[in-house]
Amino acid sequence: MKRSVQVVQRLKGPVVPLNVCFADDDSVDFVAIRKYVNWLCEQKVPVLLLTYGSSEFCGLTNEEIWRLTAELAEEIAGRSLFIASTGWWNIGQCREFLKHADQAGVDAVKVQTHPGLEMNREVLVGYFDRIQDAASIPLLLWSPGSTGPIPVDVVAELAKRPQIVGMKNDGDPFYAYYDLIRATLDQDFGVISGGLMRNFVFGYQLGSPAYLCGIAPFLPVVALKFYNLLVARQYDEAWNMVFCYEEPWMKTGAELEWLGSIKSAIYLYGLYPNNRLRSPRVSHTAEQCDKIRRCLERVFGRIERVIL
Repeated sequence: MKRSVQVVQRLKGPVVPLNVCFADDDSVDFVAIRKYVNWLCEQKVPVLLLTYGSSEFCGLTNEEIWRLTAELAEEIAGRSLFIASTGWWNIGQCREFLKHADQAGVDAVKVQTHPGLEMNREVLVGYFDRIQDAASIPLLLWSPGSTGPIPVDVVAELAKRPQIVGMKNDGDPFYAYYDLIRATLDQDFGVISGGLMRNFVFGYQLGSPAYLCGIAPFLPVVALKFYNLLVARQYDEAWNMVFCYEEPWMKTGAELEWLGSIKSAIYLYGLYPNNRLRSPRVSHTAEQCDKIRRCLERVFGRIERVIL
């Protein structure tokens, strides 16, 4: 079976965007990240993703991204589908990274074209024309939210290429998301919802196979239960999970700055030794972390810390 077909078949359910742990000296704590990723695999998380925002690529060096990619591929070892991501790189850098990821054992790579590039056919198709033969590894597109989405007709054209197996949609979470799903239904191609259970309730029914979840990084059991309800077409029960869990958690998390909040949640559940963001970003204070703790216990019940 072709690698691209295998990736599409495994690209189902909750996706955990991997947050990076930093030591007190601001270095990347590779040991802590590997322990966390091993735990996620043991919890049967179907898809793990390195990505620009949650993985703090803007604060990582290229060398750290390359090392993180290789170490996590080794740790995951096929237990979950592992999707790495490029940085905002030029064509030459991207080609070299695709070779590196392929040799490291990564399952697929999300290609993050620079937001400064025009989102039109000439630029986007031209970019993939120039990188696609660097390695045989399956590729995913990325539709940014800040600079406008990739045009639907361009996505539909690229989806016809067997090596391009999906995309992460960070653009409009409703109508554009639905248009992308409909435009690629006849291809081996999955449009991943960028981050909310409520969006995926609709997207799943149209054909979206997977979704990023703001609960899965610390309570994957909740994200898996939600997905299984959708598979069973128990939509009322799925909506109840949105109202009971996602909405109150996301409200507090967003109010206290989302990236800091998710880092604090991972720390509070014992999955990381601290809740540090990489400098110059400012990590949660003890008071903010306590607000996150109270929210988590109100929404999900008493925190049972994991021992890794």
